[in-house]
Amino acid sequence: MRVTTAFNRLLVLPGASVTDVSFSPEGVIVTVRLRRRCRVCGECGQLAGHVHGRRLKRWRHLDLGAARCLVECELRRVWCPDCGVRLEAVPWARPGARHTRDFEALVAWLAHQMAKTSIARLLRIGWDTVGNIIERVVVDRVDHARLDGLLAIGVDEISYRRGQRYLTTVVDHQAQRIVWCSPGRNAQTLQQFFDLLGDRKHSIQAVSIDMSGGYQQAIQTAIPDAEICFDPFHVIRLAQRATDQVRRDEWNLHDRSRTKAGKWIKGTRWSLLKSPEKQTIDQLAKLGEVQQANKPLYRAFLLKEELRLLYHLDDPALAAEHLDAWLTWASRSRFEPFVKLARTIRRHRAGILNAIRLGLDNGRLEGLNNRIRLISHRSYGFHSPSPLIALIYLCCSAI
Repeated sequence: MRVTTAFNRLLVLPGASVTDVSFSPEGVIVTVRLRRRCRVCGECGQLAGHVHGRRLKRWRHLDLGAARCLVECELRRVWCPDCGVRLEAVPWARPGARHTRDFEALVAWLAHQMAKTSIARLLRIGWDTVGNIIERVVVDRVDHARLDGLLAIGVDEISYRRGQRYLTTVVDHQAQRIVWCSPGRNAQTLQQFFDLLGDRKHSIQAVSIDMSGGYQQAIQTAIPDAEICFDPFHVIRLAQRATDQVRRDEWNLHDRSRTKAGKWIKGTRWSLLKSPEKQTIDQLAKLGEVQQANKPLYRAFLLKEELRLLYHLDDPALAAEHLDAWLTWASRSRFEPFVKLARTIRRHRAGILNAIRLGLDNGRLEGLNNRIRLISHRSYGFHSPSPLIALIYLCCSAI
């Protein structure tokens, strides 16, 4: 069998025929020619006109054993009425890329599993090259129809770097995947998403968020008919903070840890904050001591648990009545943290009840945010948010 025939069957480059194979210190150099005769612009893909010379170009392909494999081809420089003089397109590589599609597909697959530094060492390429390849793959393979027909979305922010650097992420509750991501965490950031949707934004019927005023303002401005649902996790977390503040006030009242009673109050923290079904035997025993020895702390615990019960009612239709009764109790509890919490929840009452009625929460989004943190940490930092956003789309958007 001829060497060129063997490499034709080995590489399987679309639209190319191997004409020569040589070996050099750089690796295995495979010279190919295009089978296509028509001239196609490498920038926009339309048929081009006159030829303005030729140029030899190389692409890095999948390694052959321990040796690098370089694909070499002489391309025509053609004139395009829209782009000007450009190199003609090749089917085995993306426009402007120095690596073949197969090599970039390997990098993208490894990016799901490994840090960029490990990929760079394994494939013997630059760290920045890994990011550039991921961005090209995402632009080429991202589903542009992901923004069509959105019905229920979730919005949340995540910190990706020190210095108050945040990303806003939007998830489709039906597809359970991230559909949009951008730097920032204010109303202007979310407004960019609605501007991108255009008229498609009117299909959105419900949006789940935390109690961030910026996001709420953008939603009410862009899609006033959509129902806002406040994430239950954030509501319960506010109740936990109020409970912990009551505990701190009691701790300060008993001279902090300088007294036996102050040390005992300090040790009740997790018994008060955790739900009873998740507590250990020792924590449940401590909670029993709280019930007997410190009535204010136990009342704060009951207030927190009664609010948590709002999301576990057998009949969701009773949620409004249950919430109103809780607001009355919290307002008259004489605990300043719970009085403030009652005012906050009263302002967001409609969104809390919407979340219960529609069954929407940001649990899926919080899980995806944990994956984003893992992606960010294993890559040991990004100089700009663009490579991180490309990785997010690659790993969290079903590419």
